[in-house]
Amino acid sequence: MFKQLTPLRLAVIGHDLFMVWLAWVVSFLIRYSIWPLSPAVTWWSYEIAMVLVVQGLVCFYFDMYRGLWRFASIPDLINLMKSAVVGTLCIAAIFFLLNRLSGMPRSVIVMYPILLVLFWGVPRIGYRLWKDKYFNLSQDSIPRVILVGAGNIADLFIRNAVTNRSCHVMTIVDDDNKYHGTQLRGIKIQRGVSQLTDLVTKYGVDLVVITKQNPDAALIRTVVDALAESNCQIRIAPDPDDYDSHLANVNDLQPITVEDLLGREKVELEWQQVADFVRNKSVLVTGGGGSIGAELCRQLARFGVSQLTIVDHSEFNLYAIDNELNSGPTLINARLGDVTNQAQLYYLFKQVKPDVVFHAAAYKHVPLLESHLCEAYLNNVIGTQTVVDCCHQFQVAKMVLISTDKAVNPHSVMGATKRLAEKYCQYMNTQSNTDYVTVRFGNVLGSAGSVVPLFKKQIEQGGPVTVTDGRMERYFMTIEEACQLILQALVVDHDDGILVLDMGQPIKIESLAKRMIALTGKSREIKIEYTGLRRGEKLFEELHYANEELTATAVDKINLAKHNNVPTGRLIEHINHGRSAAVNYRHRELKQLLQKMIRDFKGNQLNVISKEQTSKKNN
Repeated sequence: MFKQLTPLRLAVIGHDLFMVWLAWVVSFLIRYSIWPLSPAVTWWSYEIAMVLVVQGLVCFYFDMYRGLWRFASIPDLINLMKSAVVGTLCIAAIFFLLNRLSGMPRSVIVMYPILLVLFWGVPRIGYRLWKDKYFNLSQDSIPRVILVGAGNIADLFIRNAVTNRSCHVMTIVDDDNKYHGTQLRGIKIQRGVSQLTDLVTKYGVDLVVITKQNPDAALIRTVVDALAESNCQIRIAPDPDDYDSHLANVNDLQPITVEDLLGREKVELEWQQVADFVRNKSVLVTGGGGSIGAELCRQLARFGVSQLTIVDHSEFNLYAIDNELNSGPTLINARLGDVTNQAQLYYLFKQVKPDVVFHAAAYKHVPLLESHLCEAYLNNVIGTQTVVDCCHQFQVAKMVLISTDKAVNPHSVMGATKRLAEKYCQYMNTQSNTDYVTVRFGNVLGSAGSVVPLFKKQIEQGGPVTVTDGRMERYFMTIEEACQLILQALVVDHDDGILVLDMGQPIKIESLAKRMIALTGKSREIKIEYTGLRRGEKLFEELHYANEELTATAVDKINLAKHNNVPTGRLIEHINHGRSAAVNYRHRELKQLLQKMIRDFKGNQLNVISKEQTSKKNN
């Protein structure tokens, strides 16, 4: 203990002992009316020496000299009170044993600990307040912060910020009326989340931290939109249990993600039914190296399938997912393959004998496929036909086709080919013992080739961020949620209809771009450039046809689109005709055939418009 008595601690001990002497003497002065001095009041005596020794020992017992005045707090004051009270009791007991408290007024015993706590506590708290004020006024290099959300997290944040000197909290914003006009640790709480830009300018703020517990997406979007024209960064404070480790530095705060902006509510899903369905079964996933396919494989590997066969034509993607999952308990069978290769797929099905098949392999980049009609047809239509036929031939229990909202009233080659794949599955449901399930949904955040990774890359490069049209809207869902709902499709009664995932409300691509830029704090530097609609693109996507009756299923966020017209046997004739045209690159013939099979396909019309737009640009 005495090895830790540094000069600074010795000074603190000297201060405290002086305050013990002062509290004892002042107690007598008050008892005897201060002036004129009574003979009973002495400046030094053996009694005072004994008080100093006893109280000093009690101070060491309560570890009063381990803390720092700079961070004096309520627990420290409580410790001072304990030391003063216990010291007083010990002093009174000793004097009682020595002289039955002769010559010691009882009022002194009462006043002494009160004065001692006051004399000890005021210098400590005063020093901390002075240091805090000096720190806040003099440290211009640390970031100035506005907190959004009063409450426990904000309180912890402020305490930690002061302790670590990580930032200077200027004000707290919360639109809850119960906080209006109040203060938290001396910091004013005011309304006006939507007026954050004005407050940022007023206080010269560098960072806005959302300190509301479990903030919803609406609040996050309001904050991001309010700061869209500023260069202020935005972060989210962690939960109270994590604040000690995560708030030591504001740079460690959690950044807002695109998923936070989307803010889809989690739903309780029937995982036990899914687990029972796939446990100890052989499962095959085509396109298993892609964004959706890989996530499906990750989730399936947790359910105890007997064998997970992953098929992909990309060597690197297949290697990546195989390397990721091979260390787990599930038997992984990674196979390089092309779903259009009938002989190869037949051999694979014969070898692995799958019980369940997920068909995620597809070409999906809309503008690119406008120039690759034959390739899109072979992969998206013939590839699906090959997988479906193998499932029928090898008596697979269930096959799930991953479809897209672009298959509804398609304007693109990609949408038309996926719609044809849907129709073939619908037809085969009437011809086969295999249960064919089609799951249709919109865009997934972060998938390869999608808008979110593109925007991130453009923002990292300093812009501009390219948006085709300010009116364009899209449905979005996270990859994880999409795959969870796809797995739920295994246990949903679909009655030969198409399962449509509830995508929530569509999001404007322009708003998404602005918010992603705002998250970086570079709204003034990075501009948005409007490029115009590309071939095959639509301003608005639809999740089901007008003549498809949409009803809820037993699983939340999965709806059933019931169709009235089941494709006839002539569909196979048309598909095979299309195969011949695609293999021989007869583009015009294939396009006409596609429009015959998918009567709402607007390919020609859009191509004409696109050519006219191109002509105008060239002129």
